[in-house]
Amino acid sequence: MNANAISFGCLNTQLAKDQTKVVLDRLQEVSPRLAVRLEVVASPVLPAQLAASSFLVADAAEVEFIQTELLRGAFRLAVLCAQDLTLPLCDGVRIVAVPPRDTPFDAFLTRQSLIIDDMPEGSVIGALNLRSRTQMQALWPGLVFRQLRGGMQSALEALLRRCELDGLVAPAAVVEHLGLQGIVAEIFNPELILPSGGQGILAVLGRADDSEIAALLAPLHSEPTERELAAEFAFLQRFARDLELPVGVLARCTDDGLTVSSAVGSAAGAIASLQQREGPAEQAAILGTELAEAILAHDDALIGLLEADFPEGLPADDDEQDQEQDQDPDLAVLKEYLELDGEPPEPE
Repeated sequence: MNANAISFGCLNTQLAKDQTKVVLDRLQEVSPRLAVRLEVVASPVLPAQLAASSFLVADAAEVEFIQTELLRGAFRLAVLCAQDLTLPLCDGVRIVAVPPRDTPFDAFLTRQSLIIDDMPEGSVIGALNLRSRTQMQALWPGLVFRQLRGGMQSALEALLRRCELDGLVAPAAVVEHLGLQGIVAEIFNPELILPSGGQGILAVLGRADDSEIAALLAPLHSEPTERELAAEFAFLQRFARDLELPVGVLARCTDDGLTVSSAVGSAAGAIASLQQREGPAEQAAILGTELAEAILAHDDALIGLLEADFPEGLPADDDEQDQEQDQDPDLAVLKEYLELDGEPPEPE
């Protein structure tokens, strides 16, 4: 093995290895003389035997572990799904390259080869997060949407092995990386379902003090994808990113600029707020933040967020009796929780 090869670290899961290999293969195509190698590291939270055979996405502890190992020098680079990242990254770690985006949309998987419009009423459909479950429940109220825990591995077993589900909604990029296109009945366009921020984007992490690595990875880097990610991350940073919220967001970079769309779902089975911002691609982060502010300016959207974060109801507030009669106390608590500085601006 070439000791001078550029090392890529990844977790010992099938999905992590497949995603990292995509970047390695692209790098070898554009720089065939460049030596690269894969350093597989054991998950800090999963038994080795389970991890090696699973399709699990990385959780927060594993993402932090990868960054710690990167800083320790166990490897030079790491590839992670952008939607798994929590900002800010660890001190000393930065995103050094963002390859062109894969399919950012959601896919519908089923054994019956039926599109979702043709599924019988009462069919049980699995969803991996609150974001997809709430948006889909609003569109197909006759179906039963069950939010799953345990990641892609558990979801596929429930669909294919135990037959507990009639269908499954999952990120199309993950499905493609795992080679499961054969059970995909359809891909949802963003006019129907908006994806999670960063969905379909792989981020290559490196050390901030590694001055030459960005130049080596420049042939892989996509500026349009970088700007889409900047807009989506800025949007999500306006919310509490450590919470699971029913929020979808998608930025699309074109020759005419950048468009950012977002939707907030509701546990009541409705889309509470669907909005969009357009502007110069160079202002990606500004557009993402402005869109988040516009969402937070609408009480319907705040109620959707409130239902997601406090499904059992808000904790008692000693000052509730002092609230003005025309103000919803739950919304006041949520606005304070989201650290709004006064009233958010009215949308343009």
